[in-house]
Amino acid sequence: MPLLPVISLSIGNTCNKVTMTESTDFYVVSTNEGGWGGPNIDTTDIDLSQVKIYDYLGTTLLAVYGLTGLYPSAAPSEFVILDEQSWTFPDSIYQIRYEITVNLEEPVIYRNETTHQLFLCNLCNCKDALVYKLIKACDTESIKELKTQVDQMEIFIYAIQSAFSCGDFVTATNMLTTATNYCQTLSDCGCGCGGC
Repeated sequence: MPLLPVISLSIGNTCNKVTMTESTDFYVVSTNEGGWGGPNIDTTDIDLSQVKIYDYLGTTLLAVYGLTGLYPSAAPSEFVILDEQSWTFPDSIYQIRYEITVNLEEPVIYRNETTHQLFLCNLCNCKDALVYKLIKACDTESIKELKTQVDQMEIFIYAIQSAFSCGDFVTATNMLTTATNYCQTLSDCGCGCGGC
């Protein structure tokens, strides 16, 4: 089996930084035949390496992160390849393509399996801001209103995660739009959803 590169992305708490972790690991017969090293290529063979971010359908390219020159000569089992790079995209589902190219004159490209990632950073921050306000609330009416808002945000988040885990990206994105609009109506939530 040829190299099957693996990468994961995580968004920081401020929702504007992304960290990428290379998780391909070493080649091992029968347990990780898509790993680095003989009979597959090693990190020293890389001529070009990129992570491409697409919309969830894979039709619109949104960003390209170049990784060339960031690999150790002997790849450890897992390592951070990019730390806190700029991220300017809203909460959504994204298709992540990780491509390793060998020999630029006659390119051989190794790609990860189709990977989708769900980011809900702003919605989670909206919910957390509401929880913080709920903890500090003193009057019964405010507590009741904030509790309702926190419950609604949790329902949205769990429903989006559930639809995503079932592969129902249409439902997940529709619910995400509704949840973002709800967050925007909470003009003092301090969540970064826009309109806050």
